[in-house]
Amino acid sequence: MKQLTAEEIREKIANKETFFLDMFATWCGPCKVLMGNMEKLEKTGESLPMEMYKFDVDSNRELTSEMGIHSVPTVKIFKNGEVVKTNSGVLTQQQIIELMEQA
Repeated sequence: MKQLTAEEIREKIANKETFFLDMFATWCGPCKVLMGNMEKLEKTGESLPMEMYKFDVDSNRELTSEMGIHSVPTVKIFKNGEVVKTNSGVLTQQQIIELMEQA
C-alpha cells in the first residue's frame, strides 16, 4: 500500500479521484492493527471498489489539521474531490469493504 505525501493527496483531491485514505501515526497501536487488515485485504487479490492509501499524520501537521484529524486511526473516503465517508478507529477487513461500498 502506497504512502502518500500531502502534495499527492491534494493532487488526487483536485483530480476528483475516488480513494480510501488511512490517516495513521507510527506510534499508534490501533493504527498498526488497521494497517494489517488493509494489507491482508490487498493480498487476497479481491477486487476492491477503490485504491487504498495511507498518510502519516505526523509528516504534515498542516494537512492533518485541514482534514480535521483529532484521533488516529481515521479513514476518509474521497469521491469527486469531496470526503464522502469518515471513520475513526480500527476496522475489520469486512468493515473496510462495507465502508467502501457505502461510498
